[in-house]
Order: sequence, then structure tokens, then C-alpha cells
Amino acid sequence: MKTKKPKPIANVYAYVRVSTVDQAERDLSIPAQLDAIRKYCRERGYTIVEEFKEEGASGRDDRRKEFGRMVQAALAPKANVDAIIVYQTSRFFRNALQARVYKERLKKDGVAVLSVCQEVTDDAMGRLIEGIFELIDQYESEINGMRTMAAMRQNATLGYLNGSKAPFGFNAVEVNVGGDRTKRKLAPNQNEAELLKEVMRLYVAGAGAKAVAETLNQRSVSYRNNRPWTKNLVLKVLEDESCVGTYYWGKTDAETGEENDREDWIPIPCEPIVPKDLFALVEEIRAKRDPKKSPGRLSSSPLLLAGLLKCGTCGSSYTLESSGKEDPTGIRSYRYYNCSKFFRAGKSQCPGHRYPTERLERAVLEHVAEHVFSVEQVRELLKEIVEVNGLLRKRSTDQRDEWRRQLNEIDRAIQKWQRSFEASNATLEEVGIERLKELRKQKAELEETISKVVPISSPPPHLYKTETIETFRDSIREVFLSDTHELTRNYLRILIDKIVLHGDVAEVVVRTEGAAALMAQDGASPGTLTGPDSVLTSVRGWLRR
Repeated sequence: MKTKKPKPIANVYAYVRVSTVDQAERDLSIPAQLDAIRKYCRERGYTIVEEFKEEGASGRDDRRKEFGRMVQAALAPKANVDAIIVYQTSRFFRNALQARVYKERLKKDGVAVLSVCQEVTDDAMGRLIEGIFELIDQYESEINGMRTMAAMRQNATLGYLNGSKAPFGFNAVEVNVGGDRTKRKLAPNQNEAELLKEVMRLYVAGAGAKAVAETLNQRSVSYRNNRPWTKNLVLKVLEDESCVGTYYWGKTDAETGEENDREDWIPIPCEPIVPKDLFALVEEIRAKRDPKKSPGRLSSSPLLLAGLLKCGTCGSSYTLESSGKEDPTGIRSYRYYNCSKFFRAGKSQCPGHRYPTERLERAVLEHVAEHVFSVEQVRELLKEIVEVNGLLRKRSTDQRDEWRRQLNEIDRAIQKWQRSFEASNATLEEVGIERLKELRKQKAELEETISKVVPISSPPPHLYKTETIETFRDSIREVFLSDTHELTRNYLRILIDKIVLHGDVAEVVVRTEGAAALMAQDGASPGTLTGPDSVLTSVRGWLRR
């Protein structure tokens, strides 16, 4: 897009922001910034169309809600705004690269970014100074981050809670540390503490994390903020060592979110709320049930239908549920597919439905081999493929024709410019050399675009032959009804988009492009297929219980 020329400024947006650190700086408060911006606009005759206020957001974050809304509004086709006014450049961004990207993007649409405290000229020197301001903003942000992290580590070392939420079973309470200064410490929340002990007792009694969540939900006992319990929430509160007297700060890296080494965690003493022997028993049971520490809990090879099965009630994926006694290798006797939402949170969130793994897998494979890819069904798939392929081919051809028409117009414009220049005694500047440069740039961009377009070819002729369809049908049947687990999994993921389970009915959604690709490649390895999944066909099949 060509950058618009600077225009007189009349209508503006005001953008103000404070972060957690800035809230203590009186001269950078929201009201102070707004007062300065309003005065600045009054003196210059600018009209503030809208004020955008961002509270508690980092200047390094480009996902700020109000910032994003403002940029979107400024770039809208009918936007009537000439500039964005900030108090300081650091209010706009504290990342030099991101600041430059957004400013250039806005500038292309004729929207300037101006600072009340750091006015610069719109020339080479002004842009240099503005870049220096942006680098200084980033430097200050990084230094502030280092200082803040050091202060938080020192605060945790002294036994005080930082900005994170209190762990389950505790409240964050204010304590006086001298004068009018206060800090936060952990104090037991009696209601949550009793509930935590109940969670542990249920778990130790053999209920399991999912069963504990189900029991609590059935009793209408919610987690914080009326959230229903889930398997993951139960495991989260069970593993937190705060309940036995030690809360750890700094478990994860603030920038990356990755877990830090345990030696980097800072212990903060707190009052124990559950007996240590109860917590130790919970840890012992968790270690035995943890699939990472207890090999054989899950199958050593991936589930045949993993990733394909969906619950027809809630839409969640199906996962493995095992029960019964373990054999010498650690594998449990009974294995089922069941809704993951039911498995995590119980019947109150989804009724679920158990399917024995072997019986469901066999029923699906037999149904797919016998019905989904019968000769008649494959012919119907081919009809849809041909229709869509023809439509896409026509759209592609029309688009290429339009690009070629634009290219011809540009060629004529260039030739007209050249004839005009040759017939006159004017200089290049007088006949508009910039216009010629623009035309040549547009021509180069169009030629590059056209060169990258790959025409959509017609399906190969042999694809429609009866013998091709029958050979394909027989090969699918052989693969699906054989005992070659990995090859069967590969074919399923090429040919099947998903299988939605409704009680004893399965809805099989087919990837028709995958079927066509296998047929067209005449025996090529399924691992090499990369065709799109542009058409889906639904087929219903009954599952025997």
C-alpha cells in the first residue's frame, strides 16, 4: 500500500495507559495523562474523537484490549481520525520494534502518533530522535523488569506474597510492616481448608481425581468463583505443598511461562492446614496412578481411534478409561473409550458413554470397510470431488484472467508514459517519474503473484474407472480388517475426519479429498499424502453394544 501524504490534523484519538508499576507514579496516572493530552489538543485546535484508557497493561504487550480496539478503529475504511495522541512515547509501546511496526502501519493510512512530552519534526532528524525515544523506552522497560523481579524475589525471601493469587486453602491478608506500609501474607481460609481435607480423604479412599470431581459437583460444592470441579483442578490442589506449610514462589518463568528448576523456587513459610501424613499418603497414591511414573497404565502404542472420536452430546474428544486389576505388566483388565469431559468432571457436566476399546474399533473398521467405502459410496464421493474441483478450477482461472487484465492495463499505461516522454522535451520529474516507478512496481508484484499460482488440474481419467474404484475398495478392506495397527491408523487419519458417537450410533465424517488422493496416486504411500480436506460427507452406522 502506498503511504499517504501528511495531512492537517483535526480529529484525534487520545490513548492513556498505566501498568502495575506505573500506578505508583503520580505524574503518569490516567487522570494526569488525560489532562495533559486535553490541554495539548485545546492549544492546537484538535478535536478528541474518543479516549482509550488502558489500566494495568504492560507497554510490551501488543495484545492490549483497548490498544487493539483503537488501532482497529483508526485503520477502518471510514475512520475520521488524523492522529493518536499519547502523553509519552512509552505509553504507546515499550518495545522499539513493535512501536515502529504499528507506527508505520498507521502512517500508511494517514494516521500519525504524537507525544505530548516528546514532540519531533516530520523529517529525517525527527524520525531519528523518535527512534532514540523508542529505544530508551524499551531500555527503561527492561531495566524496570529486572528491578521489579529482583524486588519480588527479595519480597518472597522475606516471607511475603507477591502479586499471584493465594493457593487453594488460603487467603492473602494485609500485614503492617512499619509506618503506613503493608505487605501480603498467607493466612488459612477455614472453609477452603476443610474442603481440601475432604478432597484428600476422598482421593485416598480410592475415588480417583475424576470421581472426586464428580462427587463434589453432584453435591453442588464448587471450586472458587462457582467453577465446577474437574480432574485437573483436583490434581492441582492435591499437589500443592502450601497445605503442609511451604508455598513456593517462582515456579515458572515470568517471560516464557516454562517451569524453573526447583532450586530456583523461593520457599515462603505458611501455616499448615492438613496433616503431613495425609499429604504424604496422597503423594504416594498419585505417584502410583501417574501414567508418567507407572508404565503400562496406558497402551504402549497410540489408540487406534485417538483424535477421531467425538462425543455427540458435548463435542469433547474421547479418551481411554481403564479399570480392573493390573496384570504383571501393569495393564488393567478393562479398557474403554469414554468422553473426556465426563472423565474429568463427571455426569453433571456430560453423561458420557463407555465403549469397550476392541469392540468399538472393530465395529468402526468393519463399518468403514463395508459401507463407507463401498463401490456406490466411492462413486458418490467422486461426484462431489469433481463438482468442487471444477468450481475451484473455474475460480482459479477467473482470478488469473483478472490479474492478467490488470497486467495488460499496467503495460498500456507504461507504454503511454514512455510515448509521452519521448514526444516532449520535459524532464523526468516534469512528466512524473514517480508514477512510472509505481507502475513498474505494481507490474513486478502482479507477475510474481501469477508465477506462484499453481493451476488446479482435472482428476486423472483412470479415477473414474470401475476397476480403479473396486481395487481401492478392496485395498481399504484389506487394510482395515488386517492386524497391521500402524498402517490402519495412517489410513484412518487420511480418510476419516471424525467419528461422532451418539449412544449406539456413530456418524462417520469422511475426508473425500483423502480418498481421491489415495485412488489417484495408484498405490502411493499414505504417509506422503498432503491433499486438502475441502469436502466432507457424513455417513451413519450402527454400533453393537
